[in-house]
Amino acid sequence: MHTLKDLYDFDITQKFNAINNLLYQGSEKYKQDFFDKIANHVIEEQENYSLPLKIQVVNELNALLSLSDEDIAHATVVFRHINQPERTKRQSESGHFKNTREFWNFISEIFANDPQIKELIRWENPGIDQPQLKPTATENERAPLIKNDYGEITFLFIPEKFSRNDIIDMFPCLRSFGAGEFGEDADMFGDTLEEVIKDAPKGYDLILNQKTIRELRTLLSYTDKEIDLASRALIRISPTEEVEEPPNWGRFPTLRAFWTAVLESFENNVTAQEAESAGHSSSDVIESTEPDCRATNPVPIVQKTLSGMTYYLHTNKRS
Repeated sequence: MHTLKDLYDFDITQKFNAINNLLYQGSEKYKQDFFDKIANHVIEEQENYSLPLKIQVVNELNALLSLSDEDIAHATVVFRHINQPERTKRQSESGHFKNTREFWNFISEIFANDPQIKELIRWENPGIDQPQLKPTATENERAPLIKNDYGEITFLFIPEKFSRNDIIDMFPCLRSFGAGEFGEDADMFGDTLEEVIKDAPKGYDLILNQKTIRELRTLLSYTDKEIDLASRALIRISPTEEVEEPPNWGRFPTLRAFWTAVLESFENNVTAQEAESAGHSSSDVIESTEPDCRATNPVPIVQKTLSGMTYYLHTNKRS
């Protein structure tokens, strides 16, 4: 049986990048009553999170809470960036929460009861164990959300009101392209555009390759207009235009053709990585940490008390 302990700490933080960031900013700031203060911080800051980021957090919480108590505790230690000698002492410190699972359940309730999320997903009984999401049949009335093959909530299309930052939050893996392989200095990564595409996956481990593939498949499910909108937010080059420098750089007829080539490159690289893993790779762990392994129980709209303060999660007010 494979667990998170089979992964490097870096792989764990990449697997749960969004919820890792929830703890990362406070890991040094909050030395005492860490979990209580982080919970309060999330409640206070949730209005500042973009909608795509909230959905990303929901997906990762669903995956994390499907794991064993031991894996959850181990991952939480990694998120806190605690040095090895301190792990045994601090791993059980969970403030008002009995254990780290209870802490993450509390965080999941915050997001499940977020007004934006509830309105969009329309849960009858809000919780991370949401019912299957199905798009409507009519193009003009299509639902904004669906689930992919991994049980993750994804946007069926890019809402027109979304800002550039919203789109970037929709694609946390693809956004790195704008500062790297397909950024302003793309020619540093290869002599031709095809060479850059071929080499792009080599800088990613298996987990990031798999996550990038899921994002690319989502992107390619969009209309050409939506792909154009996303591309302008995610990358700095224009793969469909002729360029003078470098010479013989190459171009693609459409952005869809470009992203399809990127997807094929990542898929080929994952095939090679999995072959090298000889049946005991990180992918075994990834498959066991997807949301459909063991769903968490739905949670009602609740109020919680931390440090003498009552929080009404569905109204985002406290007294």
